Amino acid sequence: MESPTHRRVGVCTPGLPGVPHSREDQTHHRTGERVRSTTEHREIEIKFRIPADLIINIGDILASTHHIGEPLDHRSMDATYYDTASLSLIRWGVTLRRRSGGGDDGWHMKLPLRYSDAGAPAHGMDEIHVDGTASLIPSPLVSIASPLIRRQELVPVARVVTERSPYLVRDDQGEILVEVVDDWVALEGFDIDRPPATRFHEVEVELVADSKQAQRVARSIASALRDAGAQPSTVSKAASAVGRRAGDPPDVPIISPPATDRPAVDALQYIFARHVNSLLEADVAVRRGLPDSAHRLHVECRRLFSILQTFAPILDPDTVAFLCEELSWVSAELGEVRNAEFQSARLSAMTEDPAAREFIAQALDARVQATRSGALAALRSDRHGFLLEDLIIMVAEPPVTVDGFAPAKKTLRRCIGLSWRKLSSAVGAAHARGDDALWHKIRRRAERTAFAMDSVAPILGPEYSELAASLRAASDSLRDEQDSAISVEWLRDMSASAPGAIGFCLGALASEISRGDAAPRSAFTEEWPSMDRHARSLKLVRR
Repeated sequence: MESPTHRRVGVCTPGLPGVPHSREDQTHHRTGERVRSTTEHREIEIKFRIPADLIINIGDILASTHHIGEPLDHRSMDATYYDTASLSLIRWGVTLRRRSGGGDDGWHMKLPLRYSDAGAPAHGMDEIHVDGTASLIPSPLVSIASPLIRRQELVPVARVVTERSPYLVRDDQGEILVEVVDDWVALEGFDIDRPPATRFHEVEVELVADSKQAQRVARSIASALRDAGAQPSTVSKAASAVGRRAGDPPDVPIISPPATDRPAVDALQYIFARHVNSLLEADVAVRRGLPDSAHRLHVECRRLFSILQTFAPILDPDTVAFLCEELSWVSAELGEVRNAEFQSARLSAMTEDPAAREFIAQALDARVQATRSGALAALRSDRHGFLLEDLIIMVAEPPVTVDGFAPAKKTLRRCIGLSWRKLSSAVGAAHARGDDALWHKIRRRAERTAFAMDSVAPILGPEYSELAASLRAASDSLRDEQDSAISVEWLRDMSASAPGAIGFCLGALASEISRGDAAPRSAFTEEWPSMDRHARSLKLVRR
């Protein structure tokens, strides 16, 4: 639920480029308009621009690679692209269009693969297609775009008319491996910043089959095109239509790690940019309903929280307190989804009784749906939108104190050393069968320190990632212990409303889980001396 006393940090006005609008303004469909279905597919393609003085015949190109192209009917396609006045989507690498004439009339959104999977390859796009005749932008696409445009209005920015001649390349069994499209493209930008050319020739080689043979065929065709004088390109038709501003950086730019003798504020800007980008990508994935996306966004919120807490000694305290409060709120909403999904899979697998398994599945599936609805409501709230804007401002202007202008190496190491010493103090006070609250504190401090170490590793060196990995592995068992405690609590709640035999089975399972030993805590304690020696070698601990 949104706090009535929600406040903002910094000068963060709604006046980002573009016209602010209600999220509902663009999510309705007019009476009589038809929206049938939403589908997705992954598009892996190699794109080429053909110089104006070069004549290329696709049939000849395919023949030179010993493949026969099967020509399909010519298509005339007319697409209108939508974006904010500041071209937010295109600058993020995302395009949104309404197209007719291609056999897939309707709305299309293309997103780089990083919005689907963390660490995904840079090439390739996911395309979301909403089939229908709606003239207003469909609500699923507005929702997906929201983290990237926030409260800016989506308006027509360009028109692209394409005359397409497609060819299919099959294997000996008739399976389609690759599609090659020969496009003549005419552009019309709706802004004074017109592109220098309004017409160009483009060829795309797209994988259809997910096989090594298809990849080999695509590479051979691409090689033949390069040999013929075609020029590899990564520029979309939409970017070509809107002109040079399409090449401007996104709201959160990619920043290279600074040298260790640079001011700490430069290092924090790099760290903030890297992880705010990851948070936005995970946010988009949640709105698409992708597997494990809620957990991914939960982790990104926890990571940014940990980074802010660790480097709080050189940051404005009011800003840190506010942002950590907001990140904790979002993280808690998403943590409920993660717990429900995890416990549903775990508890269903732990019982061999079919009736008990079915009861657990029904009860926890309802809980999963309820927590997902709650998390999506939080992400669609103004409070969350304000948080995203504040995080973007934090990247642009890191809220450092005067200490943030000292050299990065010494300053970052000092902050992480303080976090390590707090963790060490808690570990020294703990016993394997000691206070549960203290072990929970150890787990949280270990997570916080590991996140911070990972964040500085590109600047201070890979040995910080190595220590973070050891710390994370040792603390994962403590997370398993907490998951077991949640399992016991939920099983006892379900057993209270379950029929007799099922209730008995659930209660017995809860008792079995609760008899867990102190092995996770003992394992952490045994690993601690090795990790502490590693920390001392990095000069995180005063000798």
